[in-house]
Amino acid sequence: MKVSKVRIPVMKRSCLVWSGLMLLTGFNGCAAPPRALDDAAQRKMLALLMPSRVEIVEPFTRVKSFDDNATPDGIELLIQAVNALDNPGLMIAGRVRVELYEYVPASADQKGRRLEHWDIELTTAHEQRTYWNALTQMYEFQLGIDPAKIPPADKYVLAVTYTSPLGDRLTDEFLISYKTATVRANQPGAR
Repeated sequence: MKVSKVRIPVMKRSCLVWSGLMLLTGFNGCAAPPRALDDAAQRKMLALLMPSRVEIVEPFTRVKSFDDNATPDGIELLIQAVNALDNPGLMIAGRVRVELYEYVPASADQKGRRLEHWDIELTTAHEQRTYWNALTQMYEFQLGIDPAKIPPADKYVLAVTYTSPLGDRLTDEFLISYKTATVRANQPGAR
């Protein structure tokens, strides 16, 4: 069997060599090298998508019974994170601290004595699955309260502080209403 040699003209050989070199060096003629961003520029870009505030979702946050009886024994708290572009429904990582205070009427600071507090970690996949509601795009917390520790009143201040892994803190407050049996019994006209 005879092997025939294929002759490539000189012009085509130089084009093939040039094309091969281009492929090996990664030169494509159009792409510019990526520009390095300084730390301030990176933070500015990330700030667009990171939470800029947390909000207590007021219509759904309420005193509630978590068991079969009608006696309230806790607070159902819904919060959402909102970014700088006013887009709600962000998942967050870090720590959420919730505090319940006595309500002080006719005061610049309506928070009186702290009655109860809860620290909630959002640092693992399990914790995220436990508290995140994918349907509502909010975090839902059931905060148990010992009614014996809470003085009877019809209003309390609920405060939320979110601390991000970067140390940023975002807060919100909500005046939560609750009519205890003791308060209702002491009101005029009550039976």
